[in-house]
Amino acid sequence: MRNHDFIQTKAHFSFNATDCLRNAYFHNDCRHCMELCPTDALVLVRHKLTLLDTECLACAACIGSCPTEALRLEGFDPNAFTLAFQQQMPLLSCQNNTPCLGVFDTHHYITMALQGEDAPCCDLSHCEACHLNHTGKVEQSIRHKITQSNSFLEAVGMHAQRVTVIEEPVNKTSDRRALFRTALTKVHDAMTEEVQEESPSTIKPHALPATLPVKYTIVKHAIQEHIERFSTTDVASFESLFFNKTIDFDACTNCGDCIQFCPTEALFATSDKQGIFFKSGHCIGCGICDDICKSNAITSVAGLDLIAVAFDRGEELVHYEMVMCHECRCPYPYKGGDPICDRCKEFTDSFENMFVLAKDQ
Repeated sequence: MRNHDFIQTKAHFSFNATDCLRNAYFHNDCRHCMELCPTDALVLVRHKLTLLDTECLACAACIGSCPTEALRLEGFDPNAFTLAFQQQMPLLSCQNNTPCLGVFDTHHYITMALQGEDAPCCDLSHCEACHLNHTGKVEQSIRHKITQSNSFLEAVGMHAQRVTVIEEPVNKTSDRRALFRTALTKVHDAMTEEVQEESPSTIKPHALPATLPVKYTIVKHAIQEHIERFSTTDVASFESLFFNKTIDFDACTNCGDCIQFCPTEALFATSDKQGIFFKSGHCIGCGICDDICKSNAITSVAGLDLIAVAFDRGEELVHYEMVMCHECRCPYPYKGGDPICDRCKEFTDSFENMFVLAKDQ
């Protein structure tokens, strides 16, 4: 549930501070939206991301970059637009039916490519001269997401569904505002239609688990529906799309901090609390688990099984036998050798000279 006490708004744009990784975890250094904002409307105030409503243009260029969907535009939901894509024309243009294409993430482009009869075609002919792109970062980000989408589609053998790009204007208009209003009306109509009933892969966004951003769920449903057409389901990891983790058995202390702080429950305990499972389909690559692990036992690894990703199959990364420490009599994850926990062993090694009797000196 979204806490409206922490939502900052400007016109039709909103930022929910409680959904922001940067605000939720002090050491997180996510700054995608800050780097893309053409007016520097998203800034850090006392180490917290804050929206300066006097500077914000509500342009939507930053929305697709947010991994937790903390940024939203009233009247245009990229997830709803993506779900309704197969009922619309394949051309995506800020001059016709969308705001700035920065509103979409890689997940949206892949979903549209898999779901539609025609792959999406992106009109980038206006990007270079756009006032939102005066630093070049907005266009660079859009092109990067399209390239990443095509890399994924090519990796699974869906070459015919590649996202294409138009570099030359397909039409001109003298009434930009009228077109934008028309586009918002079309999108609103698409959002209110019951498209969920027409396809088993489309689902209502509000019915999704609150811990996982909607864009991750809709791309997984698209993969589920079309996975039989893939030439392979074993692929390399894709930056900002899907992620994989491993845990070093010898380094892990089974403290549970990574489970407690995981914002999407990608890491969770086994039923006996003696092991840790990981769901690659729930990982958003925030890096919190990597940072919070005191023993540096968690690392990212290359390679993904798309079946495990799409169907949320968990993998047990580590499992321990819990035994009683013969010093403190507390249970701890046993890794072999003398039955003594790391804390007692460290204490014994550091202060063993204090326990030597005078007669033994």
